[in-house]
Amino acid sequence: MKNPINAVRRAMTESAKRIAYSPQVRNAARTVLTSDAANPVRNVLADKGLEGHLQRFTSESLPEDKYFAKLTIENWEQFNGQSFRLYQDSTVAYGNEIEPPAKGFPLEYRNLIVTSADVSDFTLDIDSPYTLQIGKGAFTTPQQVSYDKQYGVEQHGDVFYSKRGNTTSPKKLFITFPGFGPSTSRISYAVSYLKGITEAELSDTLMICFQDRYLAAGSYMLVDNAGRSLVDRVNEVIQSFIDKHSIPKDQILLFGASKGGSIAVQYADHYPEAQLLLAVPQMHLKYYLDKPFFKDNIYNESGMHSVPQPESLIRRYFDQGRTIDYFYTNSDEQSNFSLIEAVTEVPGLTKYRIDGKHGDVAKKALPTMMGIIRRFVSDNSLKNDLMAEDIHVFDDGDTLGVQIRIDDDWSPSGTANWYLQNTLGRTQFLQMLTEHDLPFVKYTNPDQRLIPDLDRADSDWALVAVDESGNHWEGSLPEQPRMQVGGSEEWPLSTAKLRLDANTPLEHFIVSGSDISTFIYMSRRGIGQVSAIDIYVVDDINEFDLAEYSMNSESRFVAAIETEDLDHHLALMIDRLSVISACDARNVSDLRSTCNSVVDRAYVTANTDDLPAECVGAENRLSTDFVVSG
Repeated sequence: MKNPINAVRRAMTESAKRIAYSPQVRNAARTVLTSDAANPVRNVLADKGLEGHLQRFTSESLPEDKYFAKLTIENWEQFNGQSFRLYQDSTVAYGNEIEPPAKGFPLEYRNLIVTSADVSDFTLDIDSPYTLQIGKGAFTTPQQVSYDKQYGVEQHGDVFYSKRGNTTSPKKLFITFPGFGPSTSRISYAVSYLKGITEAELSDTLMICFQDRYLAAGSYMLVDNAGRSLVDRVNEVIQSFIDKHSIPKDQILLFGASKGGSIAVQYADHYPEAQLLLAVPQMHLKYYLDKPFFKDNIYNESGMHSVPQPESLIRRYFDQGRTIDYFYTNSDEQSNFSLIEAVTEVPGLTKYRIDGKHGDVAKKALPTMMGIIRRFVSDNSLKNDLMAEDIHVFDDGDTLGVQIRIDDDWSPSGTANWYLQNTLGRTQFLQMLTEHDLPFVKYTNPDQRLIPDLDRADSDWALVAVDESGNHWEGSLPEQPRMQVGGSEEWPLSTAKLRLDANTPLEHFIVSGSDISTFIYMSRRGIGQVSAIDIYVVDDINEFDLAEYSMNSESRFVAAIETEDLDHHLALMIDRLSVISACDARNVSDLRSTCNSVVDRAYVTANTDDLPAECVGAENRLSTDFVVSG
């Protein structure tokens, strides 16, 4: 028989926990414990090693039906690289792709948001032992606690940040937003502290480094852990600093790379005179997050997709002629959404094309970005002459390569980024160059070639060098690269927003590397109410009666795409239409007559006996990026 005294103690303990973690008690405690007056209390708790408990207790109060969970997967090595899902009953509570944790530590996924406190309601879809902890307080690690202490992270309600520089009488405000860290990191929530910028350099500037401390690895600072909008709360914090220090509206710089760049675009909406420094921001979050690492977690946060997407906001900023320095790579189609590559005629915009993958851009262009920041905080901009002695141009028909010999006496002595510079309409454009083994040679590597359909500049090209101090060197070239007109008859390429009400044929371009695909499409609202979009791939869009198809469809939207056979960007075009429709499903039908059209591999393989002789074997050349239905 169970001890009744122990049962009473357990009941009292559980009752005390419910009271302690009730929203009323925790909100009151958080207000007190996160105030400046509570510094002595926090120091005592820190001395006793209780900072983690303090963070857990003062973390965000969730609604009654929501809880924080921590999942620990034990023999993860057997499943490295595989996707997994944690189910609550029959619903996916969280999913990810397994990657190694920090050496010597277990594989943990913290601060999953669930709607049951009963661990028996959960199952893991891989055959691995696991543990699941559930509670009302957010989970943390000793490493995160130490990190927060090292960088002075403060809590203002549900908003987290650290402060640097002049915190008493600043004339300028520099705001940074963080990117993603590894999903298995012991430090899930970072800040863009930019330690290279010294306190002396920030003598007139207050620097606010925000922390995206929501969900398992951040929420683009759009929603809190309960899925509620954060935008007003964050803007309230930013505005409080502006008002307190009477900072001029045009003396604000917002910086972010990757996820941080998307956050910067979001919060710049409230500060129309602020400058923007962006590196590889994601332009459409649902399009970007549709991948194994995000598909079963942050992708499903509806509050992130109901706000204006960065693409819509940045288009507005372009129209306003705002001061924007934008770093990108053509090998990042998922982030770019084929917008920045072709943008021209935007006053105030300077775009820097860097070679490499998404994660390479900020690292390679760091001297330039640090220089931009230093010019902002110091108002210093030194321009020096640069001399190019010789140039060789390599034209392969599709792209143009350049090799330049410089005069060492006229160039930077320290670390610098080198560029070819020109104007595209009213937009400044800089193409990064590579340092040769010979220090006096700079050249375009295979991923830095000029692209005729994108880079038809309006004036002479110049050679430019920029260092991290903000110094700028510029000089003319002894000979100008002359580009042949590529495959596109019109230039610049259309960067019009993809539409769901295109009743007449419109063009849409997808850019990946130096490859540009052109699609002609139409779209319209269907008469049905099913949350789906019907997409037809056709030979000739002018011969396709979209109205008739929409009248006979139960789907909410109907679209048609005309494209070349086996276009390897077709699946991306279909993805884009699906994403902007915000529908739950898509039905793709290929109506083209050619045997090389992109169709369902399983259908073709099963019916090869019925194929014309000239089409036999086509199944071996087909794309499998999408499946046709109907």
